[in-house]
Amino acid sequence: MKLPMRGGCQCGAIRYEITKQPMTLYCCHCTACQQQSSSAFGMSMLVERDGLRFLKGAPTAFAMETGSKTAKMGLFCDACGTRIAHDTEGKPALSLKAGTLDDRARLRPVGHIWVRSAQDWVAFRDDDLIYENAPDDGYFALMERWSSQEHA
Repeated sequence: MKLPMRGGCQCGAIRYEITKQPMTLYCCHCTACQQQSSSAFGMSMLVERDGLRFLKGAPTAFAMETGSKTAKMGLFCDACGTRIAHDTEGKPALSLKAGTLDDRARLRPVGHIWVRSAQDWVAFRDDDLIYENAPDDGYFALMERWSSQEHA
């Protein structure tokens, strides 16, 4: 993908750019992502922390309950409420909400996680990586698939 990639919130108070190639792009069908996105799933792009730079404004953070000892923060625009990213303690990357990118036309997720919570009408492609829950391989297969797709 051509860098930098830019995006922001609905009202324009927050603008950002991605300066490093994203690690992967997938859809999450967990009930939290369904609720947060007001849709059937959330589209998440893993971006290294030093590969995301805020150009205008800064997100507000709130702690999200995860049921584990790992702290997870939701980053959002406090003016319009748009979720920008999730930041999980100890992870090397942020989970950017890919729907906030300006150019979404060529985004193609390489897999789906938490499909046990997916809506019955969601159809998956035969070549997508499918996980009933969270990937148990540290997202390695999703990153590998994304990398091969990007360089094909």
